[in-house]
Amino acid sequence: MRFNITDNVIVRALNKICDMICLNILWLVCCIPIITIGASTTALYTVMLKIVKNEEGYIFRGFFKAFKSNFKQSTIMWVILVVLGIICWTDYRVAGVMPGTVGLVMRSIFLLMGFVLLSVMIYVFPLTARYENSIRATFRNALILTVGKFPYSLLMVVVLVGSVIISLWNTATLMFAIPLWFLIGSSLIAWINSYILRRIFMVFEEDDAVEKSTEEEE
Repeated sequence: MRFNITDNVIVRALNKICDMICLNILWLVCCIPIITIGASTTALYTVMLKIVKNEEGYIFRGFFKAFKSNFKQSTIMWVILVVLGIICWTDYRVAGVMPGTVGLVMRSIFLLMGFVLLSVMIYVFPLTARYENSIRATFRNALILTVGKFPYSLLMVVVLVGSVIISLWNTATLMFAIPLWFLIGSSLIAWINSYILRRIFMVFEEDDAVEKSTEEEE
């Protein structure tokens, strides 16, 4: 019996880690102008969603193709999210100087809005990577998923926010986290989220398949 090294679990794991490191570096480089963070994140999820389904092909080609094809829509959505984030953060800070119960209630409202906005941001770029929709429809679907799939939404927000908090916990964790973020951090989060998103998207894709088969039968 021949031993095929490509079938070895360790080799496959190392290949996947290598792909994630390459993706992380690509994502960071393409995020440098800041305005391109949206397009870079969409490209990251385009490749990562294929990786979790074991459909990965050429990492570099797939990334840059997705970056180019989704650049305009992803950039517009990124700008909208940044503006909304600044408004939400400013209102939260203003609410912080309000005294008593009013200030507490207002801070709670804006904190909830911040959670929703962060969850929507997590959804919009994978949705753009996976489906063809208008900007308005993508935001609407992201908001629907935030509410309709709340446990998954909460989990993905916790993964992202928890990673940042742990990284900034103290000087020791920060010194350890900085090289980790540059090496594989962002792609690791995208990899975890992609497994969660795969479960979410699978429900809709199965429904679409059922609808198509029903239409064909009719």
